[in-house]
Amino acid sequence: MITVIIPCAGKGERFGKELPKQFLPLRGIPIFLRTLLAFEKHPQCDLIILGINNAFKEYVYELLKERPFKKLYKIIEGGETRQETVFKALLEAPEETEIFLIHDAVRPLVEEELITKVIEGVKIENAVIPGILVRDALVREEEGYIREPLDRTKVYQVQTPQAFRASLLREAINRATAEGLIFPDEGSLLHYYGYKVKIIGGSFLNFKITYPEDFLLAEKLISE
Repeated sequence: MITVIIPCAGKGERFGKELPKQFLPLRGIPIFLRTLLAFEKHPQCDLIILGINNAFKEYVYELLKERPFKKLYKIIEGGETRQETVFKALLEAPEETEIFLIHDAVRPLVEEELITKVIEGVKIENAVIPGILVRDALVREEEGYIREPLDRTKVYQVQTPQAFRASLLREAINRATAEGLIFPDEGSLLHYYGYKVKIIGGSFLNFKITYPEDFLLAEKLISE
């Protein structure tokens, strides 16, 4: 069984709107619903767990009444961090889950092909994340000036969905929770505890909507 976890409890403070960015309508459909739809349609994904901020619980349920999802297994209260939301979702996930996919709610342009690549990859590697090589020159800064250039040939921008064998993810996140450690994503979490995490090619279309210009780009791509 493949269970998809979509953390959707973020406040979206960098976006500059009262309504968190995951709920903003993208060409008439809220961003998080477009994300849900990508996994609802994927033939290999069995269940979806959505982690939300309880302050928007009624809002989310109203939206879902209009667009029912057959694979939406549970809606849970998210935590203060992405990691806490994922941890709570793991507690609610069916025991028979063999593979977990974790995907950002604000990556609505994820393609079926990438989801399939990640699923097929984790069956071989046990822990897989998509990423794209950095294109631009990189420098380290100090007090507003270049300190030194960095070699970009081995630097990736990490994306989601990230995929893991269920037993590995459960073990690693339980350890981190017990030790009070917080990681930015699940790939970093597993790497910290000594697991090998395979990077596979991501997609430039699978960008994260973080700033208003990202939203405008997503609108343009959807309209075309």
